[in-house]
This record gives sequence, structure tokens and C-alpha cells, in this order.
Amino acid sequence: MDALLAPVLLFLGFFAGTLFGTQLLRWGALLWVSTTTHGGDFLGPPKRRLLWVFPFVLLLHPTPYLVAFVVVFTVFALQGKAGSIWLWLLAGFYVYVATASLMMLKSYRLTRRRRASAGPNQRLERP
Repeated sequence: MDALLAPVLLFLGFFAGTLFGTQLLRWGALLWVSTTTHGGDFLGPPKRRLLWVFPFVLLLHPTPYLVAFVVVFTVFALQGKAGSIWLWLLAGFYVYVATASLMMLKSYRLTRRRRASAGPNQRLERP
């Protein structure tokens, strides 16, 4: 039974990373929407319309507290204050975070490269 505990915790850590990553992206999107200007046909000229929501999103959303918990738990586990078996859970968690970050960076670079390529509206005029 102990032989299966490490792979199970590795998988559970990976799964926890998926849930954590989703919450972190959602919180980031909420922060971005609450601090950027919004405009359009029905909103009128761009203004900072949702700035009053920023403190609530920053303080009442559970993600900053999850981030603090993960950081504190990682420090405790690395100092040896938590059982060494919890390192497998953290390893799965950080494997997912690293994998998702690399995939997002790759897709960002691909979309950036496509946007920078010369399209019909971006060609330079020759004299």
C-alpha cells in the first residue's frame, strides 16, 4: 500500500494544480477587468468603470489566500516541518504549474509571431 501512496499523491498534486491554475487565471482576469478601461457602443467613451470593484476582488476572492497557503505549506514542507510524503503532493502541483506555464508561453509566442508577420494591412509601402 505504501508503494502506491507516492504516485497517488503525485497525481492528486497535479489535479490540485489544475484547480489552482483555473482559480488563479480567473482571479487575474477579474483584476484585469476591474482595472482597465471599458468602452463600446452602449458604454460610451472608454472610462474606468469598474475600479470600485478592485478592492473587493483583491481582498474577498479566495485565490490570494490559496496562494499564501501554498507558499507557507511549501516552506514548511521544505524545512521538514511537514511529513516528507507531502513533497510528492507538492511535486505534482509544481509539475502542473510548470507545464501549464510553458504551454501558455508557447501559445503566446505563436500568437505574437503570427501577429507580427506581414499581413495585407501591415505591408510596408515602397516608394
